[in-house]
Amino acid sequence: MIRTLKPLVIFFAIALLLPGELLAGASVRTGIRVIHASSDAVHVDPGLRDIGPELESVFRYTSYTLLKQTSMDLVPGNQGRVRLPGGRTLEVEPLDLKGRRIKYRIAIFKQGARVFGTEVLLRNRGSITIGGPRFKNGYLLFNISGTRK
Repeated sequence: MIRTLKPLVIFFAIALLLPGELLAGASVRTGIRVIHASSDAVHVDPGLRDIGPELESVFRYTSYTLLKQTSMDLVPGNQGRVRLPGGRTLEVEPLDLKGRRIKYRIAIFKQGARVFGTEVLLRNRGSITIGGPRFKNGYLLFNISGTRK
């Protein structure tokens, strides 16, 4: 009888250590916008109007062009990937769901090697814009948003 109880005790001990949201299989709708920022002209892409004022107040560029937009449903521990110009890949992974916050791991890879990595804590239904590598006559920016489902 002790032999049959031991696996159950181990299972419940592990289950108690995991956050409830992970056990429930909660997913996160993750949006990614790849933006080209430059100072060539004064322009904000229509697809960026909702974050235009934020971009203009945080970054010192005058032109913001939406290069790519995608969204994906991810569960904590699963990565989503987006191909970027210049042979790069952006990888986002929700790590944890804590109350009204989503913790993400964000990384950029070039030719398979990790060249950038960070973790951010987003409010549910919030977004963050991160500066990236040089691209053409400006830089790439990444706007990442998350909404618990």
